[in-house]
Amino acid sequence: MTVSDVGSCSGLRDVSDAVIRDAHFTAFPGYAILSGNRTRNPLSFSMNQVIIMAGGKGTRMNMTDMPKTMIPVSGKPIVEHIVLAAREAVPETKPVVIVGFHGEKITEYFGDRIVPVEQQEQLGTGHAVACAAPLLRDRADIGHIVVIAGDQPLVSAGTIRSLLDCHEAGSETITLGTVVAPDFTGMHEHLLHYGRIVRREDGSVGRIVEYKDATKEERDIREVNTSMYCFAAPWLWEHLDRLGSDNASREYYITDLIGMAMDEEKTVRALSLPRPEEGLNVNTPEHLAAVEEVFRARCLS
Repeated sequence: MTVSDVGSCSGLRDVSDAVIRDAHFTAFPGYAILSGNRTRNPLSFSMNQVIIMAGGKGTRMNMTDMPKTMIPVSGKPIVEHIVLAAREAVPETKPVVIVGFHGEKITEYFGDRIVPVEQQEQLGTGHAVACAAPLLRDRADIGHIVVIAGDQPLVSAGTIRSLLDCHEAGSETITLGTVVAPDFTGMHEHLLHYGRIVRREDGSVGRIVEYKDATKEERDIREVNTSMYCFAAPWLWEHLDRLGSDNASREYYITDLIGMAMDEEKTVRALSLPRPEEGLNVNTPEHLAAVEEVFRARCLS
């Protein structure tokens, strides 16, 4: 089964206050999308578009009545920090936010500051991005798609802009954000289990080795993959449908796209982020405390 066979995504009807009138759902391979008489397009597209993946439940955070990304940190929901960074970095478009578990909490909170797309089943990161395909794939004026995990609240607008600049300057297929951990202790401890970046002599990415599959030498590599990517939009939409779920989790992984690009001998670049803490995800109460501590330190500096 490929990701296009999964019918578990939809465009949300209430994108903003009466933005879309008389909308109805129409069939699309694997999806349901909005169509109908629009008063205006809810997206003001330019060359770049940010997609934020915020559909996860947050099992390790013991969430029962709201998505993990709505947990407050430094006075705002986790995902709001990312939305604000995205809007500053790419002011010409509203970020598309993939919502799932109790997604109404996100859509009600943000209103028309975002464009929500529902991921009805949480079937992996590749599936999350595929849910935005009916909304975005036919927009020829979108050249680049930035994808960010919704649980990385320390990501800055400058980092998003740098990722785009690096991607555009090299006319790359994929550019991914990485961090070089000074060590794997303290607040960087949970980076230990991130995939390792193995670079070629020319600086491009040779491969990404998951921690569980890495040799001792590869585990000693301190450059790790974060959940931040920039794709050439046409290539992304062409290849998303090829993702499969032939893995232990039966999920569709966005990282499999990197392997596809390498198989096609496309260039995959990695931009090492200057501040390792920007790669921190919130998956456990301990991670949340570490991120909160970074925010406090920033306020004092």
